[in-house]
Order: sequence, then structure tokens, then C-alpha cells
Amino acid sequence: MINDNAIYLQMMIFAIGVIVIMASIGIPIYAYSRKRWKGLAIGCLLQPIACAVVICLIVLGIISYFEYTNRKEMDSAMVTIRGIDVAKQNGDTLTWYLKADEECILVCNDDKDFDEIDCYDVIRLDSVSVGVEDRIVVKFDMKKKKVTATDLGTPMKVVSVNWDEVKAYFNK
Repeated sequence: MINDNAIYLQMMIFAIGVIVIMASIGIPIYAYSRKRWKGLAIGCLLQPIACAVVICLIVLGIISYFEYTNRKEMDSAMVTIRGIDVAKQNGDTLTWYLKADEECILVCNDDKDFDEIDCYDVIRLDSVSVGVEDRIVVKFDMKKKKVTATDLGTPMKVVSVNWDEVKAYFNK
């Protein structure tokens, strides 16, 4: 879902950019019909400025919408765990959002300016544990309300747990 959204975002920005550029051709034409050659010159000067402003506003709106939907997806997680990337041993902080619909969102907070977001499947291992990508194992103790998570055997920090969703997930 998250990876598809990135592809949709790029396609939508490209399509809207082309549409705005095509529509902005009307600016010099309208200016020519009002003031002839002087209007055409002013319209040709205003066209790239109007395109840039409109495209920037639309792109910012689309990106903020996708950020909002990604945040909403992450907030609906039944358990959130965080740890250091032990597979690559590069010190990146990984945050795993395990959702009750058997989907896991991975956010990699590295040294870059942006966070890398990936999507994985949550696999139910037994009646009290789940696994993600053959490396993350999360065990739930329903009676004590305790969660333990490991990444390739290394303990991870449990950030948050929504026990109502956990109970609903294991009662399916």
C-alpha cells in the first residue's frame, strides 16, 4: 500500500504538471486577445510564473495528503517496535508498525533527509506470536499484558501496543 502510494504520487504529479502546462497556454492567448502584441509579451512572461506557482501548490497539497494517509496508517498499528538495524549493521533506526490487517510498515530513519518507508507482511507464527520478514519476532503475553520483540535475536524496544487490536487479531 505504502509503496504503491509513492508510485501513484509520482504519476499524479507528472500528469498534473502536464495538464497545468497545457492549460497555461491560454494565458498568452487571452492576453493577446485583450491587448494584442503588448498583451502577448506580458502573457508569455506570466505563463511560466503562473505554472510554477500552481504546480507548487498542487504538489504540496498532494504530498501533504499522502503524508496524512501514511501517518494515519501508522497510527492504526496494533504494536509499534523500534530498534537498530542489525541486518546491515549500519546503525540506522528502524521503526516497525505491525497492523491487525497483517501488514507491517517499516520506517528507516537514517542519515538522509527523508525516511524510507517499506511495506511487509505480518505472519502469525502461533497463538501468541507474529513474525515479519524472517527476522522480527513479536511475542504477546495476554495475561500480563507484556510484549517482547527481537530482531534476529537482538531485543527491540516496544514503543506502543493497542491491546484491543491485539486481542481482536488473535481471536480471529
